[in-house]
Amino acid sequence: MLIDGKIVECEFEYTKNLSEFYENEDIIRFRDNQLSDMYYHNYTYIKKAMNEVELKSIIQDEISLRLSEKGKFCNILLSSDVNSSLMSTIKYNAKISTNGYYSFDISYFSKLNALSGCTIKKVTNQEMVDDVLVCDLQQDEKDLGRNFCTRRCYRRGKVYVSNKGVNSYLCYHNGDIIGNCDLFIYKEIAKIEDFAVNPIYQHKGYGTTILKSLIDIAIKENCHTIYLVTDEDDTAKEMYQKIGFNKIGERTDLFFQL
Repeated sequence: MLIDGKIVECEFEYTKNLSEFYENEDIIRFRDNQLSDMYYHNYTYIKKAMNEVELKSIIQDEISLRLSEKGKFCNILLSSDVNSSLMSTIKYNAKISTNGYYSFDISYFSKLNALSGCTIKKVTNQEMVDDVLVCDLQQDEKDLGRNFCTRRCYRRGKVYVSNKGVNSYLCYHNGDIIGNCDLFIYKEIAKIEDFAVNPIYQHKGYGTTILKSLIDIAIKENCHTIYLVTDEDDTAKEMYQKIGFNKIGERTDLFFQL
């Protein structure tokens, strides 16, 4: 299922706010020297379909480059499937995953239920970035560690409080930090990213409340497409589909531990 080219372009523009990039006719490569261990700030996207010989050559070149950079991983994304026989010829084993692109059906907007008493605020200062960190630690500290979560939050926080275009929003209820979510708008396309609700508040309607608020912002900005990306093996996609998101494409991620 191919991804619309305009959405792929939005993905690239989003990452350009977080990373430096190199591009040619075959690939676009991102590097974030401030957060070199962040997988989706440091990846290569193969932009077009190609035969197995060409694909193998690019994969091997990207792995070689990462080794020369003394990187500990190589993350390669593409919008087509990869033959297992091809992958068996690569020296390093890849963890292969599929990510789905889901677009919101705007006709569902009025059906979304928002909880009363919630306040959604755009992150505009360091104190609010600290609140994002509270969410990050609740969500990811156990799996990713406090050090990485802190570095990731403050790296992304620099972008949130700038005027680059990637905005983060926090949800508060009775003074408690409930969750957060990012929104990026490019050429009337809105990307929802890093959506998280603190575990103790999950399955209580807060997630839908946050998403409805961001979708409302995107609609008011005249966005005709509002989408998010989620792992096809993640149960979160069922919630997205339930509230009006429909699958419009998918990509394959090849993650090599070097």
